[in-house]
Amino acid sequence: MSIRDVSNGRESLEVFEPFMGKAGASAEAIALAPSSKGKDILLAIKALSDETRVRILRILSIAPLNVQEVTEVLRMGQSRISRHLKILTDAGFLISQREGSWVYYRPKDIEKADDFSSHLHALLLTFENNLPYSEHDLAKTKGLLKQRDLKTSKYFDDVAQNWETIQSDVLDPILYRNKILELLPEHSGRIFDLGCGPGGLIPYLLTKGQEVLGIDSSAKMIKKAESLFLNNPQVRFLESEIESLPVELANQADSVVSSMVLHHLSNPARAMKEVHSVLKEDGTFIIVDLKKHNQEIMRDNFADLWLGFEPELLTDWLEHTGFQVQSIEEVESQKYFKVLIIKAKKRGGL
Repeated sequence: MSIRDVSNGRESLEVFEPFMGKAGASAEAIALAPSSKGKDILLAIKALSDETRVRILRILSIAPLNVQEVTEVLRMGQSRISRHLKILTDAGFLISQREGSWVYYRPKDIEKADDFSSHLHALLLTFENNLPYSEHDLAKTKGLLKQRDLKTSKYFDDVAQNWETIQSDVLDPILYRNKILELLPEHSGRIFDLGCGPGGLIPYLLTKGQEVLGIDSSAKMIKKAESLFLNNPQVRFLESEIESLPVELANQADSVVSSMVLHHLSNPARAMKEVHSVLKEDGTFIIVDLKKHNQEIMRDNFADLWLGFEPELLTDWLEHTGFQVQSIEEVESQKYFKVLIIKAKKRGGL
């Protein structure tokens, strides 16, 4: 029987019987066997044939969330959400990332990947305003992220007066501050200090820059820092969320330093895009952060959202955002943490 002869349901079944265990598959039947890529395409289409999974993929495109947070946004049971997350992960849409007892889910970098699921995801987002419960899910997700940020800001407001002491009890800043200075260009016109806190790093940065702008989301941290630099015209401060910096800062910084900041942010990858936008061409970006660890006590005691990062993940985010990573160093601390110190250069606009 040739492929032309397949004209009704019974003949179709005869063609596909070899794939259900019947011996002696014909050449025509083998030709009709789905390829690996074909199976991936069908799996992706099937995964997005469900309204709940479309909603999940959309909200995770806003920011990484853990299972509990997804259930909070969609008001559904955890077992149901977990099943849908597994289907989306198996179909190639999501990546899971364990943070101690929590597991966060995030989409693949769809601008970078070239598989069918990434193209389908990108197409879906071009119609995001027409997706089921679009406005509701967007508002709920933004509200959840705002609560995250408020919790972090409240923590830092509460500890503003004693932050330097609290920080040194866990990880002495001297361990990495001198390294930051080594990696910064010898002369920077303007340096942005992201998550500046009470300003402990700023005197060091002034040795490398003509002007320092300290940025923090905590009003009390900013107030504390301002009181230390009242008569210094080289230092200014700005209260702002790091994941949404003011547009007027675009292309204003020669160098940006993020020292022990990213693990407090809801969306570190988004913050990197903001850094890219405020840096001048060939500007320097220095990241100091914790390497991946399992000390969950850091969540309760220090408002950490992420238990550090693998260097490969930070490198992937940086390169995808438009940075060229120039160096990565791991520094041992006197405690149980390792510190990652990364230098990157802005390659150009996205």
